[in-house]
Amino acid sequence: MPDTTPFEQRGDDELVELAHRSRGDIAKESLVALVRRDSDRATPVAVELLTAHAEPRVRSLAAVTLGRTPDPDAPAALTRALADADPTVVRRAAQSLARVGDASVLPDLARSQLPEATPAGRAVLTARLLIGYRAHQPELLVPATAEITEFGRRRGEEIAFGGRAKVAKATVLAAVRAEVPALAFAPRELLTFTCSGAAGAVALAEDVGEADLSVPQMLGVMVRERVCSERYSLDCYVLSDDRDATGGTRPYLWLVRPSGRVVHVGRLEVGD
Repeated sequence: MPDTTPFEQRGDDELVELAHRSRGDIAKESLVALVRRDSDRATPVAVELLTAHAEPRVRSLAAVTLGRTPDPDAPAALTRALADADPTVVRRAAQSLARVGDASVLPDLARSQLPEATPAGRAVLTARLLIGYRAHQPELLVPATAEITEFGRRRGEEIAFGGRAKVAKATVLAAVRAEVPALAFAPRELLTFTCSGAAGAVALAEDVGEADLSVPQMLGVMVRERVCSERYSLDCYVLSDDRDATGGTRPYLWLVRPSGRVVHVGRLEVGD
């Protein structure tokens, strides 16, 4: 009879074995179980699955997994996956590179030949954009012609900052750090809010107070509570650039979804 022991009750060694030697659905569940228990075996398994598993759905999950770890082996594996034959795997790899990659992966992203109109092509462009801001690259800015999401309400709803959060700030901060491992965050720079009845938080980068606003910056991120849970996921990146060369006194401020969609643009007024 087949072994019906739940994956959560299996040991790490067994899960690793199942991930390597089983069909796709079992490999996926094995990797998920390792990730949920925060096993140190999860990242090496994800690297191996992304590199060698036959099924694209498994490689895609492995790419997503590597986008949530600060492990130094993750960017290299994700960069190799940009050459994967399956466009969904390429899209997931690019999305994860946006979260964990640094300037060293920009040449590989630039060499991608995927059509810009495809989901994978857009993911590659977005990864270049986001890493460019994080690495202060002035040639990789939000396009001046970028389409900005228009919402149906004539008047926006005011965001209520502060108040008592349903979960501890430490829990929210842990979620933020998992969402964007390449950016350092400090507990004091976490601002919780409620908007339209949904909880969220703005997490500013650790060195945001000393940021040089005359160059592109990733100032932080916004996260939102998932529906029917107390888990938080990435909502948008907070970016700035000084494309008008004001010396950092009136930079642009952008809110950009992980998909690359711009949802807000404004100007900052920086005093002396």
